[in-house]
Amino acid sequence: MGSSPIVTGSAGGLCGMTLRCWCWRRWRLYDHCVLTSAFAFFFLSVLVLGSVAALYASLMITSNVPTTLSALGCEPDNEGSWSIGVFYGDSPFSLRPVEDINVWKDKSGAWPVANPVLTCASASDAGFPSNFVADPFLYAQGDILYLFFETKNSITMQGDIGVARSNDKGASWQQLGIALDEDWHLSYPYVFDYNGDIFMMPESSAKGELRLYRALQFPLQWTLEKVIMKKPLVDSVIIAHDRKYWLFGSDHSGIGTKKNGQLGIWYSNSPFGPWKPHKRNPIYNTDKSMGARNGGRPFTYNGNIYRTGQDCGETYGRRIRIFRIEILTHNEFKEVEVPSDLGVSKKGRNAWNGERYHHLDVQQLSSGGWIGVLDGDRVPSGDAARRFILGCASVVMVGVLVLLAGMLLGAVKCIIPLSWCARSMGKRSDALLAWEKSNYLSSKLRRFCSRLNKMCSFLHGRVKPTTCSGRLVLTLLIVTALALMCIGVKYIYGGSGAREPYLLNGHYSQFTLVAMTYDARLWNLKMYVKHYSRCSSVREIVVVWNKGIPPESSDFDSAVPVRIRVEEKNSLNNRFKKDSLIRTRAVLELDDDIMMTCDDIERGFRVWREHPDRIVGFYPRFISGSPLEYRGEKHARNHKGYNMILTGAAFIDSRVAFERYWSEDAKVGREVVDKYFNCEDVLLNYLYANASTSKAVEYVKPAWAIDTSKFSGVAISRNTQAHYRVRSNCLLKFSKMYGSLTNRKSEFNVRKDGWDV
Repeated sequence: MGSSPIVTGSAGGLCGMTLRCWCWRRWRLYDHCVLTSAFAFFFLSVLVLGSVAALYASLMITSNVPTTLSALGCEPDNEGSWSIGVFYGDSPFSLRPVEDINVWKDKSGAWPVANPVLTCASASDAGFPSNFVADPFLYAQGDILYLFFETKNSITMQGDIGVARSNDKGASWQQLGIALDEDWHLSYPYVFDYNGDIFMMPESSAKGELRLYRALQFPLQWTLEKVIMKKPLVDSVIIAHDRKYWLFGSDHSGIGTKKNGQLGIWYSNSPFGPWKPHKRNPIYNTDKSMGARNGGRPFTYNGNIYRTGQDCGETYGRRIRIFRIEILTHNEFKEVEVPSDLGVSKKGRNAWNGERYHHLDVQQLSSGGWIGVLDGDRVPSGDAARRFILGCASVVMVGVLVLLAGMLLGAVKCIIPLSWCARSMGKRSDALLAWEKSNYLSSKLRRFCSRLNKMCSFLHGRVKPTTCSGRLVLTLLIVTALALMCIGVKYIYGGSGAREPYLLNGHYSQFTLVAMTYDARLWNLKMYVKHYSRCSSVREIVVVWNKGIPPESSDFDSAVPVRIRVEEKNSLNNRFKKDSLIRTRAVLELDDDIMMTCDDIERGFRVWREHPDRIVGFYPRFISGSPLEYRGEKHARNHKGYNMILTGAAFIDSRVAFERYWSEDAKVGREVVDKYFNCEDVLLNYLYANASTSKAVEYVKPAWAIDTSKFSGVAISRNTQAHYRVRSNCLLKFSKMYGSLTNRKSEFNVRKDGWDV
């Protein structure tokens, strides 16, 4: 009576069940809130990082692909981006690239023709989709040259044998088609004469055989003559010596064989065999950098036989090494390495053979001179895969840093959803609970998840974002994440990092860069030369030295020759002075305080080659008003057009422009330039417009440009308004002398490639 009722049996169980359900709902609600805050944080992080990555990509990553490519071809390939160049010399050891010969081709705007002369674009544009071309072998019929080479089919992703023809000693090539296509990979098309027939011995190691083909209708129809060896030999050649035939090749299939470090020799009385192994086989089974694997056709010079081998030490096909064979008998073989200089570029990835070159074929022409064909690549082997892996790793690291930042800020309270953890109150079936108790791995996993989640509260407790040290740590995490995000985007979407030239009508070309400066701007000039000398199409840098003690050419870190032209008088007219030592038709007049990407320079050069009669540059102006007034680029943008290009960053025809500028008609204009120490670029624009009834200027938009004089404090035109007033006076004078520019307006954004937006 009057005592409290005692909870028994079923009543107590009901209460306990109610408590567990309440706890479960609270736990699930907490889990939901945690996940919601974490999701919001990660969503915001992705948005910010994605925006930064997009901005970085738009500013720093350009397409940089030739505009003439077919829909198929020249795809990124892990084997590389091989192309082929041609060299000339008085001997096999004095070969120089075709650009040094100064061959001009008007049809393709190549003044001069420059290497490479054969690329994946050459084959793809001719209707034979190719990712790269390599392993070139020459075959001469009188003055006509044929070039056989491996071309990697962009569709089947296997090597075929392509062929091209040249009627001008190798300066230009016509694609003839695919000479040989089998069901397996083909490469290294060694072509030679025997008993009045033409034979080809391509590498067929994927078939496990060495096969000899005979030409039925040279150069496109071939038939299998004989399988001369049942071995998967790579890069094999046959030479005649001492009344026998000698076969050099590498067999990488044997146990203990060192890949790219093995060489074997066989001999026979005929190219058809039977072939007997050399007594000392394998001749080499050594380090892959020693040049054991063949790297082209052996050649004879001054009575000696020379063999080319591949140095594959740093990467596959890093370079070639040349050996003079001193002893070749059934029982003995000896060769010694000899020095060679192929004039390989110092431009690194911006040069077509800057990273590696692994195949050379040299032959003597009927004229007595020598010609060589060399393949080269801008990137090392496996570069595409390496860049993708590094890019993905950078993105993963960004995720880790974002997670750490979220933990410090308290936005991320757990790394693993709470329902995965050992302390989870999640409702699970009796069968699942029984399985978990008996499953050791599941138990360990849940305990591990619990420990991971403890890290959140641990870090949040140790590093307070409200303290100075906490803010510093958080700032470092954010900055590092942003940097890694940009690095990841660059590796994944930025290509190889090479700033390639742009092909026009089957040819590349080169230009001379001219910079006018004086002693106070030497710091600018050194940085300028180091940067622009690495651009693909720059042949030479000419420094017009107007004042002070000139530097030595050796003072500059340059990948191309630097010539200092010291002037007697400090005059802006010296910028366009006639210079008989300039060997290119194109000249880029570029102020020494302007820095822009090599890709922008290459695009400008490509446009100039299309329109060599125009001033093609990067800074547009629109001259208008009454009286005429000089204004900046913003004025041109507002009026949606331009009629002047500043020659502080512009391509011109060196012969035409300099002749016009130093003509008698321009004498009074030059006097105005000397009077104001200004307006030389304005004068050249008037001279071009006065000499043409059509468009005289062309604009190319740079991705970005920096005026480095702002950092060094040696800007020539420090007072912009005063500078503009002087130029306005020049406009008035020049318009009276040479006519008006106001009716010569050109619009922006008329090119299909979008380079003039």
